[in-house]
Amino acid sequence: MRKPVSFRHYKHCSRNAHLGKSVCSRLLSRQSFLAAFAGLALMLAGCASDQSAADLAKAERTLYLEARNALEGNNFIRSLELLEALETKYPLGRFSEQALLEQIYAQFRNQDYETARATADRFIRLHPRHAQVDYAYYMKGMSSYMAGRYMLEGLELIDISERDLGATRDAFSDFDNLLRRFPDSRYAFDARQRMLYIRNVLARREIFIAQFYIRKSGYVAAIKRSQFALENYPTAGTSGDALATLSEAYLHLGMEEEAREALDLLKSQYPKHKQLTSNGQLKLLKPLGEGSKAPWEALIPDVFS
Repeated sequence: MRKPVSFRHYKHCSRNAHLGKSVCSRLLSRQSFLAAFAGLALMLAGCASDQSAADLAKAERTLYLEARNALEGNNFIRSLELLEALETKYPLGRFSEQALLEQIYAQFRNQDYETARATADRFIRLHPRHAQVDYAYYMKGMSSYMAGRYMLEGLELIDISERDLGATRDAFSDFDNLLRRFPDSRYAFDARQRMLYIRNVLARREIFIAQFYIRKSGYVAAIKRSQFALENYPTAGTSGDALATLSEAYLHLGMEEEAREALDLLKSQYPKHKQLTSNGQLKLLKPLGEGSKAPWEALIPDVFS
């Protein structure tokens, strides 16, 4: 038979239940306080984060505007310092891509064409789908174009076609790349005009080398250069020179029929060519001596002679 439970037992249990409820209440109050404190801390941290982001954005904008002011004032060195600092401090910032584009322009205007071309190439690789990537292609070509020109050319003391044309060939390739990718670009017309000029320069280069070979008795090489100019640059305005050089090279080699054919074409298409005499004969180029100077070297006196 089950023993009855005494009143003292009920009283003890009641006291324990009351104590448990009190402990649970205190625990719940403490947890609520901690939750509220954590929420407040998160809210304060969020406000601080928002304020920090706003400060960074303001600092980035200030630095960019300072760089723009320097650029518009033609202070290209200072502008480059600020634009490079902007790219370093805020590589993922709002103005990072625009800063890189403006570095290209500042380097170009500072006549640092090699660096400008490299920066344009870097922009193309990093941002191939950027809305202004055609500008980077154009400035890459312009940097090569200007690197291939020389101050004395403007004074007509030298002919650019008589110099090394590595950078000029790069410019032609760069502009061609722009036109193939962005035929409707705002820079397309200017690129086409410069390509026409470069084509003429490259054609004159071939004639210059062919005539050099004639003067040095390298007749086979002269024929190859003249034929290349005729086949690849038919509208460059050098066809008359190519025919005259071709006729003379054949003549020196004893290939009279080929020489006559080239001369007949020269007389029919360019009757007033400078290498034709009044009675239609070909004036031969003068050979170069062993110590002959190149045309641009003849402009500079030899102070040690």
